[in-house]
Order: sequence, then C-alpha cells, then structure tokens
Amino acid sequence: MTTLFYLIIYDLPDNKAANKRRNRLHKLLSGYGKWTQYSVFECFLTAMQFAQLQSRLEILIKPEEDAVRIYVLDAGAVKRTITYGSEQPRQETVLIL
Repeated sequence: MTTLFYLIIYDLPDNKAANKRRNRLHKLLSGYGKWTQYSVFECFLTAMQFAQLQSRLEILIKPEEDAVRIYVLDAGAVKRTITYGSEQPRQETVLIL
C-alpha cells in the first residue's frame, strides 16, 4: 500500500467547548500519527486511512471557529525535511483506534 505524509496543524479557540474538542481532536490524531509539537501531527497514511480521518475530522470540528490545515507531502518532500532538535519524520507502524 502506498502512503503519503500528512502534516496536520490545528488551532482552536480558548474556551471550554473548544477545549473539549481540542482534547478529542488530539486523541483522534494520536491514533493516526505522531504528535511532534503542541498542535502539530505527522502522519503517514494510506488513501483509505486519510479518507477515514477526514470524515472523522469533519464531524468533530466547527469550521466557523476551528482551523485545521492538512499539508500533503510526497516521499521526496519528507526526505528534504530539515529538522533541528528532533528526529526526521519517519514512517512507523500505525494502529488506527
């Protein structure tokens, strides 16, 4: 199966309802990839896994309040990634919860 690298970045408002969504979003994304910074996840996903994630994200977030950006990168972009103070993104076995 072919996988692509997805960089997922989110920003939610600072209120009680959004904090609950943020916790659920963090838990959801933890099942798909690696948490690398406060609101950033790196995920290696198949097309089917990505479609499933998109469906779940669309149910969870409130587009009028929340911001989620997904950058889709190919293997070449991953190889050209420059990191300081952490390891290069690498594909690991992912268990979808």
